[in-house]
Amino acid sequence: MSNQSTLRDSVITIAGIIIILFAARIAQSLVIPFLLSIFITIIILVPFRWLKQHGVSNTFAVGISILIALGLELFLTLLLGKSIAQFSRAVPRYQEQLASIMRSINEWMAAHHIEFSDSGISDILNPNVVLSFANNFLAGFGSVLSNVLLIMLTVLFMLLEANKLPAKISSIDNSKQGTLLKNCSYILESTKQYIFLKALTSLLTGILVTVGLTIIGLDFASLWGFLAFLLNFIPNIGSVIAAAPAVLLACLQLSSIEILTVIALYLAVNIVIGNFLEPAIMGQKVGLSTLSVFLSLLFWGWLLGPAGMLLSVPLTMVIKYGAETNEKTRWLAVLLSSAPATTESSEE
Repeated sequence: MSNQSTLRDSVITIAGIIIILFAARIAQSLVIPFLLSIFITIIILVPFRWLKQHGVSNTFAVGISILIALGLELFLTLLLGKSIAQFSRAVPRYQEQLASIMRSINEWMAAHHIEFSDSGISDILNPNVVLSFANNFLAGFGSVLSNVLLIMLTVLFMLLEANKLPAKISSIDNSKQGTLLKNCSYILESTKQYIFLKALTSLLTGILVTVGLTIIGLDFASLWGFLAFLLNFIPNIGSVIAAAPAVLLACLQLSSIEILTVIALYLAVNIVIGNFLEPAIMGQKVGLSTLSVFLSLLFWGWLLGPAGMLLSVPLTMVIKYGAETNEKTRWLAVLLSSAPATTESSEE
């Protein structure tokens, strides 16, 4: 009887998850701003708490934090809106150049009796796909950022509610032993630490890429820097995706030496920040396996579009941290982690 009950509960749980995911996909216009609001709130909590620790009242701390976040978001919206519009207008011209290059390659291969275009591989390796992806990704994320008012209002109310949240969680803890509050605090603090430190390293990545590409003379340098900032939230895979459109554009615009310089810039930035700086300041406990990163990118991207791709790793990290707090779900945390040592450290 107990086995039947367990099976029934499992089926109901799975069905509930599927229904929630289906509803989230339908209601993207509401879900995405809400998730971005949580994302921004977690980042703002660090300076917000710093202000409070230095004697600033709760109201003023919230106000200062919101003004800073609003200013940055408006700046990004204006900057991206103009750059994305210019890039979108230029994409057909770049695609024409790429089509001309691909025709030349096919003609050369045909002259040397190499069958390539008929195999379908040329469609898979079509470089136009890279430019289309970059354009659609930036346009989709830019449209999300345009909803500044809704996002900032949600962030405002979340910050005002932050001090009351621990008391509310304690009041609904059935065990009366503080277990729920302890688990929620662990998830929140771990997620906050990961997102804030990742945001700092991503910001540094974006600045270095923007400055480097501007010096080299590549078009839309600020746009590629912003793309590098966003995709740096996706470990391992993100840096490759961010570099692809910039390198491709460099092949159309710059000389051979400058193309190699662009490639060297991306390699240097990602090796220094990804292999040395991030492990030094973040440690290994937040690591996800490469397979988990790739699958989460596909899943959240399918569910929520470009914003889902950006939030794929933070959302998966929340699932991982949540799974670590329960013995029954700890197996999931182990599967998502890059090494089993992650769960062992959480037990200490």
